[in-house]
Amino acid sequence: MTRREQGERGEAVRYPRIFVARHCKTSWNLEHRIQGRTDIPLCEEGLREARANCVLLRDLPIDRIFSSPLARGRQTAEIYGAALGVPIEAWPEWIEVHMGEWEGHTRKELSAREPAEYERWLADPSRVPLPPIGGEDIGGARKRVVGALCSLVGRPERGVLIVLHKYIRALLHCAVFDLPLSRFSDEIVEPTAPSELPPDRVARLCR
Repeated sequence: MTRREQGERGEAVRYPRIFVARHCKTSWNLEHRIQGRTDIPLCEEGLREARANCVLLRDLPIDRIFSSPLARGRQTAEIYGAALGVPIEAWPEWIEVHMGEWEGHTRKELSAREPAEYERWLADPSRVPLPPIGGEDIGGARKRVVGALCSLVGRPERGVLIVLHKYIRALLHCAVFDLPLSRFSDEIVEPTAPSELPPDRVARLCR
Protein backbone atom coordinates (compact mmCIF):
# COMPACT_ATOMS: atom_id res chain seq x y z
CA MET A 1 0.00 0.00 0.00
CA THR A 2 1.36 3.44 -0.89
CA ARG A 3 0.96 6.71 0.99
CA ARG A 4 -2.20 7.21 -0.99
CA GLU A 5 -5.19 4.93 -0.67
CA GLN A 6 -8.66 5.09 -2.02
CA GLY A 7 -11.13 6.97 0.16
CA GLU A 8 -14.74 6.02 0.63
CA ARG A 9 -15.72 7.91 -2.52
CA GLY A 10 -12.87 6.55 -4.57
CA GLU A 11 -10.67 9.64 -4.34
CA ALA A 12 -6.99 9.38 -3.48
CA VAL A 13 -6.24 10.23 0.15
CA ARG A 14 -2.81 11.62 0.92
CA TYR A 15 -0.81 10.95 4.06
CA PRO A 16 2.18 13.19 4.81
CA ARG A 17 5.29 11.38 5.96
CA ILE A 18 5.06 11.17 9.73
CA PHE A 19 8.12 11.29 11.95
CA VAL A 20 7.98 10.85 15.72
CA ALA A 21 10.50 11.70 18.43
CA ARG A 22 10.45 11.62 22.19
CA HIS A 23 10.88 14.98 23.94
CA CYS A 24 14.28 15.77 25.40
CA LYS A 25 15.32 15.40 29.02
CA THR A 26 13.95 17.01 32.15
CA SER A 27 15.29 16.88 35.71
CA TRP A 28 12.68 14.20 36.45
CA ASN A 29 13.97 12.12 33.54
CA LEU A 30 17.43 12.24 35.09
CA GLU A 31 15.95 11.20 38.45
CA HIS A 32 13.85 8.47 36.76
CA ARG A 33 10.60 9.94 38.07
CA ILE A 34 7.26 9.31 36.38
CA GLN A 35 6.09 12.61 34.91
CA GLY A 36 2.70 11.97 33.35
CA ARG A 37 0.77 15.26 33.26
CA THR A 38 3.11 16.96 35.76
CA ASP A 39 4.46 19.91 33.79
CA ILE A 40 8.25 19.70 34.10
CA PRO A 41 10.35 21.86 31.72
CA LEU A 42 13.51 20.74 29.96
CA CYS A 43 16.65 20.85 32.08
CA GLU A 44 19.97 22.20 30.78
CA GLU A 45 20.97 18.74 29.57
CA GLY A 46 17.66 18.47 27.74
CA LEU A 47 18.11 21.86 26.08
CA ARG A 48 21.57 20.82 24.88
CA GLU A 49 20.19 17.49 23.67
CA ALA A 50 17.44 19.22 21.67
CA ARG A 51 19.92 21.59 20.01
CA ALA A 52 22.19 18.67 19.12
CA ASN A 53 19.25 16.72 17.64
CA CYS A 54 18.56 19.52 15.15
CA VAL A 55 21.33 18.07 12.98
CA LEU A 56 19.31 14.84 12.68
CA LEU A 57 16.27 16.73 11.40
CA ARG A 58 17.76 18.93 8.70
CA ASP A 59 17.64 16.36 5.91
CA LEU A 60 14.07 15.24 6.68
CA PRO A 61 11.12 16.71 4.73
CA ILE A 62 9.51 18.27 7.80
CA ASP A 63 7.18 21.21 7.13
CA ARG A 64 5.41 21.36 10.51
CA ILE A 65 5.98 20.14 14.05
CA PHE A 66 3.33 19.00 16.53
CA SER A 67 3.70 18.50 20.27
CA SER A 68 1.68 18.25 23.44
CA PRO A 69 1.00 21.46 25.40
CA LEU A 70 3.25 20.31 28.27
CA ALA A 71 6.43 22.38 28.61
CA ARG A 72 8.90 19.57 27.89
CA GLY A 73 7.21 18.69 24.59
CA ARG A 74 6.56 22.28 23.58
CA GLN A 75 10.12 23.43 24.35
CA THR A 76 11.59 20.55 22.36
CA ALA A 77 9.31 21.40 19.43
CA GLU A 78 10.17 25.11 19.63
CA ILE A 79 13.90 24.40 19.41
CA TYR A 80 13.37 22.09 16.43
CA GLY A 81 10.97 24.52 14.75
CA ALA A 82 13.40 27.44 15.10
CA ALA A 83 16.24 25.36 13.64
CA LEU A 84 14.15 24.19 10.67
CA GLY A 85 12.21 27.41 10.17
CA VAL A 86 8.85 25.62 10.32
CA PRO A 87 5.71 26.31 12.40
CA ILE A 88 4.81 24.32 15.49
CA GLU A 89 1.42 23.43 16.94
CA ALA A 90 0.61 22.14 20.43
CA TRP A 91 -2.32 19.71 20.41
CA PRO A 92 -3.95 18.48 23.64
CA GLU A 93 -4.40 15.05 22.02
CA TRP A 94 -0.62 14.49 22.20
CA ILE A 95 -0.41 15.04 25.97
CA GLU A 96 1.12 12.26 28.08
CA VAL A 97 -0.96 9.55 29.75
CA HIS A 98 -2.20 10.81 33.12
CA MET A 99 -0.50 8.58 35.70
CA GLY A 100 -2.43 9.80 38.73
CA GLU A 101 -0.87 9.08 42.13
CA TRP A 102 2.20 7.49 40.54
CA GLU A 103 3.46 10.82 39.20
CA GLY A 104 6.57 12.08 40.95
CA HIS A 105 7.62 8.59 42.06
CA THR A 106 10.44 6.48 40.67
CA ARG A 107 10.03 2.99 39.27
CA LYS A 108 12.12 1.69 42.18
CA GLU A 109 9.76 3.28 44.70
CA LEU A 110 6.64 1.94 43.02
CA SER A 111 8.12 -1.49 42.41
CA ALA A 112 8.83 -1.85 46.13
CA ARG A 113 5.13 -1.52 46.93
CA GLU A 114 2.97 -4.55 47.57
CA PRO A 115 1.34 -5.32 45.25
CA ALA A 116 3.69 -3.89 42.61
CA GLU A 117 0.91 -2.60 40.39
CA TYR A 118 3.21 -0.34 38.35
CA GLU A 119 5.20 -3.35 37.15
CA ARG A 120 1.96 -5.08 36.16
CA TRP A 121 0.86 -1.93 34.33
CA LEU A 122 4.12 -1.77 32.37
CA ALA A 123 3.79 -5.43 31.43
CA ASP A 124 0.27 -4.82 30.05
CA PRO A 125 -1.48 -1.48 30.70
CA SER A 126 -4.88 -3.02 29.97
CA ARG A 127 -4.57 -5.19 33.10
CA VAL A 128 -4.25 -2.35 35.62
CA PRO A 129 -6.80 0.48 35.33
CA LEU A 130 -5.43 3.90 36.28
CA PRO A 131 -8.71 5.76 37.00
CA PRO A 132 -8.83 4.38 40.58
CA ILE A 133 -5.60 6.28 41.35
CA GLY A 134 -6.65 9.40 39.45
CA GLY A 135 -5.07 8.39 36.16
CA GLU A 136 -6.29 7.93 32.60
CA ASP A 137 -7.99 4.94 31.03
CA ILE A 138 -5.49 3.38 28.62
CA GLY A 139 -8.20 2.64 26.06
CA GLY A 140 -9.21 6.30 26.07
CA ALA A 141 -5.57 7.36 25.67
CA ARG A 142 -5.15 5.03 22.69
CA LYS A 143 -8.32 6.37 21.09
CA ARG A 144 -7.24 10.00 21.36
CA VAL A 145 -3.73 9.50 19.94
CA VAL A 146 -4.96 7.32 17.07
CA GLY A 147 -7.62 9.94 16.34
CA ALA A 148 -4.99 12.68 16.32
CA LEU A 149 -2.73 10.66 14.03
CA CYS A 150 -5.52 9.90 11.57
CA SER A 151 -6.60 13.55 11.51
CA LEU A 152 -3.33 14.28 9.69
CA VAL A 153 -4.68 12.61 6.54
CA GLY A 154 -5.07 15.05 3.71
CA ARG A 155 -2.73 17.69 5.14
CA PRO A 156 -0.60 19.55 2.58
CA GLU A 157 2.78 19.07 4.28
CA ARG A 158 5.37 16.77 2.75
CA GLY A 159 6.13 15.53 6.24
CA VAL A 160 5.43 16.35 9.88
CA LEU A 161 7.27 15.66 13.11
CA ILE A 162 5.35 14.78 16.28
CA VAL A 163 7.22 15.32 19.55
CA LEU A 164 5.82 12.69 21.90
CA HIS A 165 6.01 11.60 25.52
CA LYS A 166 7.35 8.21 26.60
CA TYR A 167 4.13 6.32 27.24
CA ILE A 168 2.14 7.98 24.45
CA ARG A 169 4.85 7.11 21.95
CA ALA A 170 4.80 3.48 23.10
CA LEU A 171 1.01 3.39 22.90
CA LEU A 172 1.02 4.90 19.41
CA HIS A 173 3.63 2.38 18.25
CA CYS A 174 1.51 -0.49 19.53
CA ALA A 175 -1.44 0.86 17.55
CA VAL A 176 0.49 1.54 14.33
CA PHE A 177 2.29 -1.81 14.34
CA ASP A 178 -0.79 -3.71 15.57
CA LEU A 179 0.98 -4.95 18.69
CA PRO A 180 -0.82 -6.22 21.80
CA LEU A 181 -0.43 -4.12 24.93
CA SER A 182 1.67 -6.95 26.38
CA ARG A 183 4.37 -5.48 24.09
CA PHE A 184 3.92 -1.98 25.51
CA SER A 185 7.11 -1.90 27.57
CA ASP A 186 9.14 -3.09 24.58
CA GLU A 187 8.12 0.07 22.72
CA ILE A 188 9.31 2.44 25.47
CA VAL A 189 12.52 4.08 24.29
CA GLU A 190 15.00 6.44 25.93
CA PRO A 191 16.67 7.92 22.80
CA THR A 192 15.15 11.13 21.44
CA ALA A 193 16.23 10.74 17.80
CA PRO A 194 13.42 10.89 15.21
CA SER A 195 12.02 7.84 13.42
CA GLU A 196 9.43 7.51 10.66
CA LEU A 197 6.14 5.67 11.00
CA PRO A 198 5.73 3.34 7.99
CA PRO A 199 3.21 5.00 5.62
CA ASP A 200 1.49 1.70 4.84
CA ARG A 201 0.96 1.02 8.54
CA VAL A 202 -0.50 4.49 9.10
CA ALA A 203 -2.81 4.07 6.12
CA ARG A 204 -3.98 0.66 7.35
CA LEU A 205 -4.69 1.98 10.85
CA CYS A 206 -6.59 5.02 9.61
CA ARG A 207 -8.60 3.54 6.76
